[in-house]
Amino acid sequence: MVEAVDINQQLLIPTGRHTLPPQEVRERQRERLLRAIASCVSEQGYADTTIADVVRIARTSRTAFYEHFSDKESAFLEAYQQMTAAFIKASLDAAASVTQWQAKLEAGIATYFRWMAEHPEVAITTIVEIHSAGRRGLEARSRALKQWTRTLEGVATLARRDGADLPELDDAVYYAIILTAEMYVHDYARRGCVEQVEEKTPHVQGLARSLFQVDAASI
Repeated sequence: MVEAVDINQQLLIPTGRHTLPPQEVRERQRERLLRAIASCVSEQGYADTTIADVVRIARTSRTAFYEHFSDKESAFLEAYQQMTAAFIKASLDAAASVTQWQAKLEAGIATYFRWMAEHPEVAITTIVEIHSAGRRGLEARSRALKQWTRTLEGVATLARRDGADLPELDDAVYYAIILTAEMYVHDYARRGCVEQVEEKTPHVQGLARSLFQVDAASI
């Protein structure tokens, strides 16, 4: 799972003769290529990133690239999917570590903003540049947003199971929370200061608490 864009020594193939099995060699190559395309896109944008840029950063050949991906778009979309899965999992793990539904909401939101602040390349790639990847990019973003709505829906379900008197909520509530958080990250990333986006955490936490107690029919 792609959680960062740096290519460390553990991902490189030892020079000269080595004993790595072919499958591990392939996996390391693929990981480097995914990290490389995320790095390139975060620095120069999706449209201006070329396969030549990617293989240079990944330290692979163009032939190796095409052994893993059919084109730039397919590589970028896989990197996007893995990066979104990584920060969604981080938020879910944080929510699972506390009991009350309000605490689950706040922990998940705080983790999201902290993740974006600590991984600015991921923030730029997944929140800003995904909009430049054409129809398939927008479809991938739509799937990621639906994953987010399901996690928030899960928090509401757990809250009711624990006896919380919550109204029936629909996707309008969940999208309002998610898209507000995204909007802040997009704005900070666009202005080159995404490392400071954690300061918006209380705003979205407050919004989430309020919307979780509002009848969805009144929205």
